[in-house]
Amino acid sequence: MSHTFVIAEAGSCHDGSFEKAVKLIEVARIAGADACKFQFWSSAKRLAERRQADGRLTDDGLTKNYIPVYEKYQIPATWLPRLREECSKQGLEFMCTSYLPEDIEVVAPHIKRFKVASFEAGDAAFVFAHLAYGKPLIVSTGMGGDSSVATTVLHCVSAYPAPLDEANLAVLRLPNVDGFSDHTKHVLTGAFAVCAGATVLEVHFRDWITAMDNPDYSAALDPAESASRPRAARNRRAVARGRIAGGARQPWRGLARGLAPALYVVSWLG
Repeated sequence: MSHTFVIAEAGSCHDGSFEKAVKLIEVARIAGADACKFQFWSSAKRLAERRQADGRLTDDGLTKNYIPVYEKYQIPATWLPRLREECSKQGLEFMCTSYLPEDIEVVAPHIKRFKVASFEAGDAAFVFAHLAYGKPLIVSTGMGGDSSVATTVLHCVSAYPAPLDEANLAVLRLPNVDGFSDHTKHVLTGAFAVCAGATVLEVHFRDWITAMDNPDYSAALDPAESASRPRAARNRRAVARGRIAGGARQPWRGLARGLAPALYVVSWLG
């Protein structure tokens, strides 16, 4: 019996509030996630420059200036140990993605494993810099990049939200792909990904009090979508065969429970 490792991606849904960040951790715990992940960058200006999102003039015209957005949702380094402690209280692993090379060493002491986003996966030097710390490395490949040194490779579609007809879960059958970073905002995509072979699932989520103008709002599951009922079954192989763990003899009843949203779907599949 295998277990699907579920990462609840908080993203920027804390709205710059530590209290909201703590509430997100609680939402992740209730949903049955294994880890709650945040995002850290020490300089909004550096991040915008690195992503060419600083209002510069390119061959395609002026890029949008994201510096004010990055500033608004930037979390201070002092939050990292506090968020780790809050995750520990909830029985969750604390995870945090960094986006600047100089921030890897800031995040490293607080996490058990690294996660590299698909945009940064295209920077081989950045990806390889994580190896110096001897920790597991998860890499998303939605925008290509080098995942050859990753401990875990996640398939993803870099659209927010991602159209269902572009999810391409067949990729999960490949031997070098381990999981799925889900941007579809559909309550069943994670379940289908697990049935396709995903052993790691990353899902964006938010709280009821997350501001509607938050850049992650549209691609994030609300608490009701994240978890709606207790875990009904834990053996995904049994579910895939149409049997329900615990001896239920009527598969349709199990499927009705299986249509529970998002993280709990994955919890009982894994």
